[in-house]
Amino acid sequence: MPVLSGCCFIFDLKVGTKIIGILSLIGALLNSLTFAGVAVMLVFIGTATDSASQLHHFANTELHGSHLNEDDEYTDSWEEQVEGILELIKAHIQMVQILVYLMLAIALVQIVTSSMLIHGVKHSRRGLLLPYLVITTIGILLCIIMGIVMFAVLGNASMIVSSAASMLVGAGLQVYFMLVVFSQYQALGLIRMHEDMSMK
Repeated sequence: MPVLSGCCFIFDLKVGTKIIGILSLIGALLNSLTFAGVAVMLVFIGTATDSASQLHHFANTELHGSHLNEDDEYTDSWEEQVEGILELIKAHIQMVQILVYLMLAIALVQIVTSSMLIHGVKHSRRGLLLPYLVITTIGILLCIIMGIVMFAVLGNASMIVSSAASMLVGAGLQVYFMLVVFSQYQALGLIRMHEDMSMK
């Protein structure tokens, strides 16, 4: 019996699963481009963080010299936070690279599985829904792990907290999408079983 009877209280399972497949395909394409760009940037991140630290220090020296900033306590706090983030990136660059490459690989696989999902729903081929369920489960686990690792290793800077929170919200949305697709998978199984029984 299906876990859900519809999607978002508006669409039936078949239409909802098609929409999820299309959204997942678009998201996977965008993620692939994003993570590919980040991976290229990480190649130069070592020297880039050094240059950014020097530029940041120079800019702050100029601002203090010209007395453009009146709130010194706020400025000092902001400087410490930026410098801290730059140092964390430099210290954990290898871990960040591994996570980015892993997310890029998953995004590329999601392009294939999302296409299979759309084709499977369109032609009622139940087996084509399984790869999407598997890769989405891996993606959800990876998002949760990344969120925990970001909190544990990179600290609780506001930028880190917002990034980790967005990952966890995305993981929650993926759980709902997976439930809809799984419900459609079960519904197709029931339809096939009914057709087999009617042919006997």
